[in-house]
Amino acid sequence: MASNLSNTVYAARRKELLALINQLRSVGAQNDLDLPRITVIGNQSAGKSSVVEAISGITVPRDAGTCTRCPMECRLLSSTNDWNCRISIRNEFDCDGNRLREVAEKIFIEKITDKSEVELALRKAQFAVLNPEISWTSILAASAEELKTMGNAKYVPFSQNVVCIDLEGPELTDLSFIDLPGLIQNAEPEVVQLVEDMVVSHIRGNCIILVAVPMTDDIENQKALRLASQEDKDGRRTIGVLTKPDMLTTGSTKVARLWLDVLEDRRHPLRHGYYCTRRPDDDERSAGIAQKQAREAEEKFFKTTIPWCQSTSPTRFGTQNLVFTLSRLLVQVINDNLPKIREDTAKQLSDCCKELARIPPPISDEPATYMLSLVTSFCSEFQTLVRGRADSAELIRLHRQSYGTFKTTIRKTAPSFVPFEANQTVTDFDNCLDDEENDPIAKVSAIAISSMNLTEVRNHVNRCLARELPNNIPYEAKASLILRFQTSWPEAVDDCFRGVETDTLQILNKMMEQYFGRFTLLHSHMKNFVKTLMDEHKERCNVVLKATIETEQMPFTQNGHYLESCQQGWLSKYKAVRSGKVGEADHAAKETKTLAKPSRAKTSSSSSPKAASSMAKTISKLPKRSQQAAQASYDSDSETDSETESETSTTNEQALQEAISLLVKAGLPVSSLSPMDLLGKLVPLDEFETELRVMADVRGYFQVAYKRMIDNIPRFIDLLFVRELGKTLQPFIISKFGMGTSSANERCASYLGEDPMLVSQRDELLARKKRLENVEKELDEYSL
Repeated sequence: MASNLSNTVYAARRKELLALINQLRSVGAQNDLDLPRITVIGNQSAGKSSVVEAISGITVPRDAGTCTRCPMECRLLSSTNDWNCRISIRNEFDCDGNRLREVAEKIFIEKITDKSEVELALRKAQFAVLNPEISWTSILAASAEELKTMGNAKYVPFSQNVVCIDLEGPELTDLSFIDLPGLIQNAEPEVVQLVEDMVVSHIRGNCIILVAVPMTDDIENQKALRLASQEDKDGRRTIGVLTKPDMLTTGSTKVARLWLDVLEDRRHPLRHGYYCTRRPDDDERSAGIAQKQAREAEEKFFKTTIPWCQSTSPTRFGTQNLVFTLSRLLVQVINDNLPKIREDTAKQLSDCCKELARIPPPISDEPATYMLSLVTSFCSEFQTLVRGRADSAELIRLHRQSYGTFKTTIRKTAPSFVPFEANQTVTDFDNCLDDEENDPIAKVSAIAISSMNLTEVRNHVNRCLARELPNNIPYEAKASLILRFQTSWPEAVDDCFRGVETDTLQILNKMMEQYFGRFTLLHSHMKNFVKTLMDEHKERCNVVLKATIETEQMPFTQNGHYLESCQQGWLSKYKAVRSGKVGEADHAAKETKTLAKPSRAKTSSSSSPKAASSMAKTISKLPKRSQQAAQASYDSDSETDSETESETSTTNEQALQEAISLLVKAGLPVSSLSPMDLLGKLVPLDEFETELRVMADVRGYFQVAYKRMIDNIPRFIDLLFVRELGKTLQPFIISKFGMGTSSANERCASYLGEDPMLVSQRDELLARKKRLENVEKELDEYSL
């Protein structure tokens, strides 16, 4: 049957496809691609060697226990040439079981023409795989007995490196398969697991699994079948081959019938079914039975032995039927998967090239020139980050977060005063003015935080009295209250600076990894130099920050207008809260701040009904004639916008002058007072007026100091640390590395030793790229 197939177009294509896969394997394509294959597995002493011999026609080593200790790849080629054999060794793994970057298949024995020499040659090839430290010359020159004593300490019990057998002859069918060590049970646990892992790794993916099952044992005991079913759950890739049918005794009729049920798919069915082979026994082997005679004996055995001769599936018996089915299935799998192999190769080659592009190529420039260019690019990019260009705002964004946190921390230190006595019920209100209400940082309940009441403020002022004249508030009274809200400011400044420093160093470390990570020594020195420079600028900046904090401990401002505005706003708010007008407190404070401005603004008659009521009560205490003039003055400021500006101004002026002249006639010195001051003089003073003013002055001053701090501290950090670092980084690094000296090339060369891991990664990618390019080349040649 094999010879007939060899003369067909199908046979020619089969030959080409198998040759292609074998060639791809020889260049290491199995490291990257899932190549179609046949893998022979079985339990120890399951007759696996007999199956291999039946398919290949050669005698493989047989010993008690496990004989096969590394994979054997048999590649059969039908040819009109005389039978010949070549043995090679393909190293895919190192001694520790790690995959090698480059797969090398080297010829061990060039040509064998005598089949009787193959068994010893295979023993020597396996010995060479298991003893990589011993020279091949010594191994090839040794006899079978000498091999037993040549092992050394470097001996490994099993190996994943492959012994490759190329067979060519007229009696062969185009086929290739991999024979694996038999699964063992009675050995060290790690050895048992090693063999099992090797089997599992080979039967995954595009693999036809050929499982040797001995008839001398129950099929349920076959671990090889169990592993095959785990990897091939629907049984689409598994073929069973039953071995040792001649070892069933004449009285085992029932057992034989059970095995016949297996062969005819009535028990433990598989998609591709089971085949049965019979190989020469030890006596026939010793007599040197020929391959042709062995097949004739096998054919006669199945045709004359019950129950095999009674089977309804005669094509399931004999080596030739098995080989024909395997060859057909393998070619079908190869043909079906060839487009995907092309697609996977192209994709992996593209991915490999992308990964290589991300790894810098080896240095070809002079060391000093290359290193200067590297440092310059690094410093230039950092300068761009410091400037905060639109597409490089990461550093500034991180700094803004630290500055924002600092602003929140300082704002939370705002002093809290409640305008009530110690024994009074406190009405809650927001510890902020009307223009801060939309700020979630400022809008905080006054009683939810530690606060001082009027009684406590009075006691505090009294404790500070020294040589002051009556009705004078001691400077120390306000100054000490101001210092209280500043106690945590130094820590807040430190935290802010630490955040900026940490973010800056994080960005620099990320950049240094990107620019210098491939050079272990250079990277280490760069990190040290950058940290040294940062520490220098940090120390100088800290001096200024400390001085800034110290200056804040001496209350001072020339921003008198803003301070007065804040003080008046808080005084009005405290008075409104104290009088029970909590809902109008912020509005009253706003009105007070408006009146405190140099220019007077028009106010609608409906803008402040309470204020109007308060003014009415005040005017009612005046003499009748004075009441009329004062009322006219007030009403003139409350006229609607429908009146012209000139008329309003004239009316206001006349009413005011008349009211003031009447008050002067009544003996009141009010000729030089503003309307607000006039009303202040007319309304009776609160008994806690002094304490309310202390509260307002301290709370108002906080706003002035707070706004200075949240601006000045970030500006000093940015100027003296961040910008200085960006400005001085390049000259500092160049100086430290001595790039301008006569020995610059030598010094720079010593720093440019690449990281071994990076070198290894690049070499591995280059090796992979070479493998995939070779695969593409083979695929292209096949297409042509």
